[in-house]
Amino acid sequence: MGMDKPKFGKIPVEKKSIIIESLLTIVMNQAQAAVRNAGFLLIQRGTHILASLLFAIWVPRMMGPGDYGRYALINSLYIWFVIASDPGFTQIMGRYVPHFMFEGKREGLQKLFGNLLAVSLLSGAIGAGFYLSLTGLWLTDLDFVLFLIVAATLIVRAGSRPFFTLFLGLNQAAHWGMGETLRHWLVVAFVIMGFYVGGLRGAFMGLFLTEWMVLFIGLWWGRSYFSWRECHLDIRFLTPYLQFGSIYLIFNLFSSTFQYSGEVLVRLFYPDYAEVGYLGLANTVYFTISMAIHQLMMAFVPFMMTLQARGETETLKQWMEHLLNWLTAGMVFAVWAVLLLGNDLVPLVLGATYQPVVANLLLLSLTLCVHGLNQVAILHTLVYNRPMTAAVAAGMRLAAIWSLGPFLVAKWGSLGGCFALFVATIIYSVYLTWRMKEVVAYSLRKWAWIIGLGLIFLPLLWLKSSWIINALLYAVFGAGYSVLLLLLRIITFSEAVAVGQAFRSKNVIFNASNSARKEYLDV
Repeated sequence: MGMDKPKFGKIPVEKKSIIIESLLTIVMNQAQAAVRNAGFLLIQRGTHILASLLFAIWVPRMMGPGDYGRYALINSLYIWFVIASDPGFTQIMGRYVPHFMFEGKREGLQKLFGNLLAVSLLSGAIGAGFYLSLTGLWLTDLDFVLFLIVAATLIVRAGSRPFFTLFLGLNQAAHWGMGETLRHWLVVAFVIMGFYVGGLRGAFMGLFLTEWMVLFIGLWWGRSYFSWRECHLDIRFLTPYLQFGSIYLIFNLFSSTFQYSGEVLVRLFYPDYAEVGYLGLANTVYFTISMAIHQLMMAFVPFMMTLQARGETETLKQWMEHLLNWLTAGMVFAVWAVLLLGNDLVPLVLGATYQPVVANLLLLSLTLCVHGLNQVAILHTLVYNRPMTAAVAAGMRLAAIWSLGPFLVAKWGSLGGCFALFVATIIYSVYLTWRMKEVVAYSLRKWAWIIGLGLIFLPLLWLKSSWIINALLYAVFGAGYSVLLLLLRIITFSEAVAVGQAFRSKNVIFNASNSARKEYLDV
């Protein structure tokens, strides 16, 4: 199923040069498309963060700590089952769809998509059944109708999932990300309206309506790849794809369990729904940013696959290092935003009763500084076909949070849960990076410098005062930190210019002519 590297030995010199030029054109188009889509994803994530801010301003105040804690717990379990019922669609589409498109096998792609849609609906129905069983037996103090609504929502979401992951493989990551962005904005509107009309039942009916609207949009965008005739289970055809995706299913299962373990740990070992809400709010911010990093990295999968297939290891390594450096610098800015502005913004946005969220946000923002490491390593597992490494690492991270979490949560509540998440993420990142550096060596020197330079500004914390002074201090940090990164050439102007040129380019991944593609395939 892979794309073999061409052999030019017996080809005339003239034809060889044409083929090489065609290949370079395709690779450049892929790079430009990947960067451009990554830029659109960042813009989308900006609007996503805005929607999260509106949600945080309105919903916790509207519901109150108790009801919001119940909403956060039910919703976190819902998201856990959404991810747990996903048999590696993102990885399957990202790895195999570019091959179908490059080789012009549209009918084969329609067959793959139809079969995966059938798999998604089946897994969604199974997940809905397990969700009802778990919540009905465990959360007996809550309204069972809420669980019925969420179970139905799971099935609808399973129908939309293949449509949006398909766009990732088509090197249209901006369309892929739009699914989550649309979902987030619609949730803000419908959950608020629903709660005013029908309390928690109305809020979750808003979630149900959101998923239907996202499904219709995905169906409209991807209708040219959808065929009812192919929407069935062809086990022999699906087997190699599902074998690859099944390992990432384990990875996704472990990862989603880890991501939403905090709320469950607090509910089990510190039975206060307000503390569940405190951790849930901080985790929402963390998850929003971490998902932005994940989507940004996944936007480069088709391009990275091409570099790896052509044996351009050095170029691949340089791209990985650049991505890691830029991401880490951005996360250092996030940490300092919490350090200098958190005590002012959280009470302003959420209200004084949510002041404990500040300490939770600080721990989770520190976690983001190592998040870039594990995301680069995960991208390597996909490009170099090492899914088992990803699954083992995710299992280690899950084991770590459930080993440390009960003790830390029992002592410090939601703050203990965040600390357990922080330590588990460090273990996960160190293991993944160590294993993948055995496959392809990439430098972490600049990554260490980026974090170290952020520590130079710690004396600014002694000057904290009013919110105006704190905002000025953050401006001083931002200017000083940026100057240091540029002066030490950890991040350069040329990198920014190259990204800008790629973002403005109107080429797309498959803009190479049919003749160029034919020349490549004929080899």
